[in-house]
Amino acid sequence: MHVAPLDRRRNAERLPSNGFPTIPVIGRDVVALFPPALFIIACVLGLVGADPPGDSTGSGLAESLLLWTLYLSIGWAGVGAGLSHTVFAKSTAKSIGWETNNFQYEIGFADFSTGVAAIYAVHVGSPTAWAAVAIAGGLFRVLAGINHIRGIIRDKNYAPGNSLILIANFGPPIVMLITLLSTDIL
Repeated sequence: MHVAPLDRRRNAERLPSNGFPTIPVIGRDVVALFPPALFIIACVLGLVGADPPGDSTGSGLAESLLLWTLYLSIGWAGVGAGLSHTVFAKSTAKSIGWETNNFQYEIGFADFSTGVAAIYAVHVGSPTAWAAVAIAGGLFRVLAGINHIRGIIRDKNYAPGNSLILIANFGPPIVMLITLLSTDIL
């Protein structure tokens, strides 16, 4: 079997102006599954009572579910979304059915910031920090979800990044609100 040598010129032409590679079409669709998958994993880990990161004592079911949701669904999903909206901006925009623009970078920065704050809050172990990050991250997700629904209704945009993300936009805030109220943290 003959393998053609790497043609650097041809590959360089495929790189966008920012110099970072784009995610292939099939990769874009798979990437859209990560935030909902992290939410489902967080729910499973919380419901089976797995000790969340930063938890030194055995927490109850509601607290475990809250911490796993913060850690995975807001924390690591936020860090990943932040990187997706900045480093892979063009591919991410295409997976959502949008065009890349500078506002997308601001979304990425907000996602990354809430993600880092959520990871930190879980490791610090402060219920006040959990509540603050849950409110900020949850509100951001709900408002983003409303924007995605607008795109579905107005533009008939059913792209995976615009429709599947609704699970991650509304699931974690609902779980966090219920768990915060049931643990008397709020």
